[in-house]
Amino acid sequence: MESFSLETNYDAIIVPTGTFLLLHNREDSLKALKNFYHHLQDGGRLIIDIFLPYDLTTTNVTTRTWETNDGDMITLESKLVDVDAVNQYTITHNRYEKWQNGKLIQTELERFPIRWYGIEEFKLILEQIGFKDIIISADYAYGQYPTKSSEIITFEAVASKD
Repeated sequence: MESFSLETNYDAIIVPTGTFLLLHNREDSLKALKNFYHHLQDGGRLIIDIFLPYDLTTTNVTTRTWETNDGDMITLESKLVDVDAVNQYTITHNRYEKWQNGKLIQTELERFPIRWYGIEEFKLILEQIGFKDIIISADYAYGQYPTKSSEIITFEAVASKD
């Protein structure tokens, strides 16, 4: 996101469901937003989802389970291991396991850093880059300002290149 360069300008760039937060290095995040701006036509829209961390307890472990079409089981165990409130990022360790007939057949480990931004902070960053007419929505209810930290927050911003 931070380094792509194309000859084309777009009417819209959409970054769904927190994908942007995977750019855990702040400088890369800012480069990506500037890059989006430069790749939009005048009047083009950036639509980007972010979320806020709402459970920063490092002792909690969560487990999710899915069954595949062929009857295998996938489990995901996540543990938040680092919270840096000053620099606004978290690191979670994820363990994916694949089970077949009750037997573990594959394991993958993942270090998963996420950077977060405050709502008004992110709006100010977009404005500093040159975006205008910024609409903030909560849980995909257009124009409904967030009231809970667990909501998905969508920013829709217009590239104004006057």
